Amino acid sequence: MKRIVYILSIFLLVIHVQAQNDVSEFVGTYGDWMPNGKALITELELNANGTFKLRTVDNVYPQTFKDYTNEGKWIVKDGEVILNPTLKRREPIVTMTEKQLGLKDSILIKVNHYVELYENQQLVEKKKSEFDLLTLYFNKKRKYKHLTRKWLKEGSCVWAPRIKNRVNLDATNTFKIAKKDIEKICVYTYGFIDFIELKTANKTSDFFEIDVIVPIDKERMPRNKKVIIKGNRAYFYEIKGKVKKSLNHLWRKGA
Repeated sequence: MKRIVYILSIFLLVIHVQAQNDVSEFVGTYGDWMPNGKALITELELNANGTFKLRTVDNVYPQTFKDYTNEGKWIVKDGEVILNPTLKRREPIVTMTEKQLGLKDSILIKVNHYVELYENQQLVEKKKSEFDLLTLYFNKKRKYKHLTRKWLKEGSCVWAPRIKNRVNLDATNTFKIAKKDIEKICVYTYGFIDFIELKTANKTSDFFEIDVIVPIDKERMPRNKKVIIKGNRAYFYEIKGKVKKSLNHLWRKGA
């Protein structure tokens, strides 16, 4: 009797797992469709043979509004669609060095920004790059600075928020803040999911040099990207690396 119960339990478990990972109910084309039948920002085609085609806005620099189209493999795991499941997400790297220069009433900050460019999964270039916008905060989140360039204009779009606590950097990428003890510096820019925290070795240091390395795929392919599909709705867009159902969703074509 126990053996029969055991075999039945395994059988039901297998059926449950297969149901969770069945791809047929997810096959279709999803998009934020306009009246003309074209997708405004994103169009995702999931094929029954486990391949996909995705057209969407630049996933590193969305402010450029440039589209990229990619093809790859998709699977279903725990009821969620995963695009290119074998490709690990590329993570930015941030390091910091600090010194004591003997400045009387100020702290000098220098930021170096690098881009690592990958093509066909191979690193093809690493170069120093001038960033458009990078945010730092010191100790507490409300003590932040938006580092940018003089040429970056505000107000080009009526919905664009004003850049507060703005610091326009020159070619040296340096600026000063008032002297204070600094226990941590947190960094955020394009290509980041969230702030990266750097703890200081000496809170009385008066010079901090921050190196930011952002790895980018030239093709902008999705890497281990989750999509949550419920009925005819596909939740694609993310906040801090997680799909959010509160954001605009995609509709299955023909639904």
